[in-house]
Amino acid sequence: MSRRVLAIGVFLAAGATGCFAHRFRERPRIAVVDGDPIVDMAPAEKFPSVERASMVPLKGRYRERLDEDDRVLGLAVRGAARAYPIGLLDRFEVVNDDVAGRPVVVVRCALSEVASAWDRRVEGRVLLFEGTGAIWRDTLVFVDRQTRTYWSAATGLALSGPLAGRRLTGIPAVVTRADRWEEVHPDSLYLTAGGAEASSPLMMKVYRISPMQGVSGARATDRRHKPKDVLLTFEAGDEALAFTAAEIEERESVETTFAGEPVRIDWQPDLAAPRLVDSAGLERPLLTMYWFAIGRHYGRVVTLSENQAAVRLPR
Repeated sequence: MSRRVLAIGVFLAAGATGCFAHRFRERPRIAVVDGDPIVDMAPAEKFPSVERASMVPLKGRYRERLDEDDRVLGLAVRGAARAYPIGLLDRFEVVNDDVAGRPVVVVRCALSEVASAWDRRVEGRVLLFEGTGAIWRDTLVFVDRQTRTYWSAATGLALSGPLAGRRLTGIPAVVTRADRWEEVHPDSLYLTAGGAEASSPLMMKVYRISPMQGVSGARATDRRHKPKDVLLTFEAGDEALAFTAAEIEERESVETTFAGEPVRIDWQPDLAAPRLVDSAGLERPLLTMYWFAIGRHYGRVVTLSENQAAVRLPR
């Protein structure tokens, strides 16, 4: 993308902020949850979901154009590795899959920079999910076909419907460059969509560098980070511990206690991403999100630098 095109795109995105906010206020409300509306922004068919993921090896059979700098959401379950190009997720948003016998749904929201993976099992049954074209707190809301319950992509929380109040179980996943994932997991399978463009749409790229903070018109007031700084979060109910990848890379390994739970955050140089494990040595999910979105989804956000229990481990 040329600098001129980029500059024009940013200018147009900045000018469109008020138009999007007006449209947000005028669109139908599906429900109101904790004082904020679930807003029906676009027809669900505009963002077709994937009912059953088609996964193929990268070499020899992968037809999408995937540059080494393209990002993927990678996860490994019982030795089986899967990679979901962010560009494809930007186009489909909700992908149902089965990894080593574990039913998984991968969800993407470019507005809040969320790319998350969740277990599809709830109360003894496997749910099938699809997109809705709706948002809550400037983040994608998706729905299960069985009960028509609406779920948040940011927290896995059931917002409205028969299962309201339940929470999906998060699956540890990492957003990293495609070439790094391939090097660490050479046998990984990759989401394919029959030759669809695997890079993010132009407007998604423009939004990423624009001053827009979602489409509701809300503006972040917490100045501890810039609104569109990308942070990782470890959640405990309505609380979140937030930190940048650079903070962990600099320290290499950090031990801390959050919400009464001892955890360790290690830097993975091969994937260029942090990894969090609990006191039992089990990996726990970390969610990538824009700073402005973190403040909208959690009642209390603690940064790593503020956490008095954080200590640097000896190398």
